[in-house]
Amino acid sequence: MPRLFALGLSLVLCSASAMAQMPAGSPFDGRWLVVLACPPSTDGALPFTWRFYADVRGGVLHGEYGTVGQPASMSLDGRIQPDGLAQLVAQGLTGVSAYNVNQAARGIPFRNDVPARFDTNRGAGNWVYRRTCEFSFTRQ
Repeated sequence: MPRLFALGLSLVLCSASAMAQMPAGSPFDGRWLVVLACPPSTDGALPFTWRFYADVRGGVLHGEYGTVGQPASMSLDGRIQPDGLAQLVAQGLTGVSAYNVNQAARGIPFRNDVPARFDTNRGAGNWVYRRTCEFSFTRQ
């Protein structure tokens, strides 16, 4: 009987420990549709739009466009603060050169900061790097 009690107590303590390590919920948790829209640039780069999904768990956003590590791909990551402000980071590899600023070659690494603001069901942000690209977020 003491062994059974010890086993039960161990299971309860392990469960409590696992729950303590889980991130707390956030009002922004869930699935979001992300749309990245880049207009034509003054150097002749063509406009493009990428659509993908991002998940927010415990206030931490993560989304991927394309196959990360391959050309024309991007990951978007960062924390959304309780007031809705976020400093996200977009990084990946460029796609077809006609769409890239200065017609940069395909597969060149990029990294851009994306300041953003979220409310209950929507969000917006942008990156500024020789052209301003706009992000929109819609809760699904």
